Amino acid sequence: MNHTSKSVAITDRSSVAETRRVAMSAALSLGFSEDRRSDVGIVASEAANNIHLHAQTGEVLVCSFEHENATWLDLLALDNGPGISDVSRAFEDGYSTAGTRGQGLGAIQRLSDASSLYSFAHRGAVLWSRLGKIRSLRYPPFGVVNVPLRGEIACGDSFVALPAASKSLYMMVDGLGHGIHAAEAANEAVSVVRASAGEAATEILTRVHDALKKTRGAAMSLVLVDHERQMVVCSGVGNIATAVMTGTATRNVPSQNGTLGAVLQRIQEYTYPIEPRSTLMMYSDGLTSKCALTGYPGLQNRHPQLIAGLLYRDFSRRRDDATVLYAPLGGLEL
Repeated sequence: MNHTSKSVAITDRSSVAETRRVAMSAALSLGFSEDRRSDVGIVASEAANNIHLHAQTGEVLVCSFEHENATWLDLLALDNGPGISDVSRAFEDGYSTAGTRGQGLGAIQRLSDASSLYSFAHRGAVLWSRLGKIRSLRYPPFGVVNVPLRGEIACGDSFVALPAASKSLYMMVDGLGHGIHAAEAANEAVSVVRASAGEAATEILTRVHDALKKTRGAAMSLVLVDHERQMVVCSGVGNIATAVMTGTATRNVPSQNGTLGAVLQRIQEYTYPIEPRSTLMMYSDGLTSKCALTGYPGLQNRHPQLIAGLLYRDFSRRRDDATVLYAPLGGLEL
C-alpha cells in the first residue's frame, strides 16, 4: 500500500481553486487520464465550494492510494458548520439552501465511483468521494487518514493494511517526533512488517525493534486477523491506540511501555474472538484518547473511509502527525 494525504484548509473563496489544484496534481501523479482528472477537478471544486458556502471554514483531505492492482483518490470534505438536516434531499439537483443551482452534490455522486455524506443539524458534515484511476474496481475494505503536521512535507506516522480472505494484517507506527527523521523510522518499520508478514506478532515486533536501532525509534501496534478461526492477535509497544469493537462492546487493547529501536520490554500478545460484524480502530497520539464512535447515530454502517475522516475531524489534536484506521474484521464484504 502506497499512500499520501494532503490537507487543504478552506478559509475563503480562493481555497476552492487551491483544492482543485492539489487534487488534480495528485490524480496526475497517480496516472489518471485527462478525462478522469477532469472528474477529480469537478468533485474537488464542488466539495470545497460546499464548505465555503455553507460552513465558511473547514478542510479537504486529498488521499492518494495504490494497493495491488487498484489506484484511487479519496476526497474528504470536513466541516463543523450548521450541518444538513435532510441529507437525501441535498443530493437532488436543484435543491439548495444557499441560493445556488443546487447541482454540486449530485455531480459529486455521478462522477464518483462511490460517495457518501454524513451529517445532521448543528453537527457539521463529512463528505466522502472515491475516484478510481479505472472506474468500478473492487477496493480494499478499510479506511485510513494519514496526515502530517501542518507545515511538514513528511508524515512521521505510517501504516500497513493487508486485508485478505483468510488472514489479514494491520499495523500502525508513529516515529518519535515528526518530520523527515520520524518518517524514516516509520518507513523502516513498514518495510520490515511487509517482509515479515506471515510471522507471529512477537517475531515481527522483535524484527522491527532491531531494524529501528539505527533510527530515532517508534511506537507501533500490530493486529493479525485469522478470519477462518474468527480470532485476532494484537500486540503493541508505545502510544498507538487499538480497539476491537463488536456491537456495543469495545475492547481497548493494552500496549507495552517502551520504544521500538530503543527500549523494549517483554512483548505480550493479546488474543480476542471476533464476530462477523466486528471492527478495528487504530489511531496515533495525533488524536485524543477520547476518540470513539459513540454519539454518532448510524455511523458504524457507513464506509470505513468516511468513518476515518470523521474521527480525524473530531479528535485530531492539530499539533502532531495524525493517523486513524478503521476496518471490518469479520469479513471482507462491506
